[in-house]
Amino acid sequence: RNYAWPTAHFVSDNDFTGKTVYPFCTSMSSGLGNSGRDLANLAGTGDWQDGQRFGENASNDDVDNWVSSLGL
Repeated sequence: RNYAWPTAHFVSDNDFTGKTVYPFCTSMSSGLGNSGRDLANLAGTGDWQDGQRFGENASNDDVDNWVSSLGL
């Protein structure tokens, strides 16, 4: 598992029914790996989509562009 324990508690303690979830993280080296899928399994509810990892040099524009590309 690549996600932090506070994230696991948040996911397991909440109901994501009717929600679409786009996991994202920041990291200097590690990718998302299976974290999104593992969190979806832990949640048991929600429509979990592919996530995004932002590197240490990610800018606000990088994040804004990703969010815009989701068409929300």
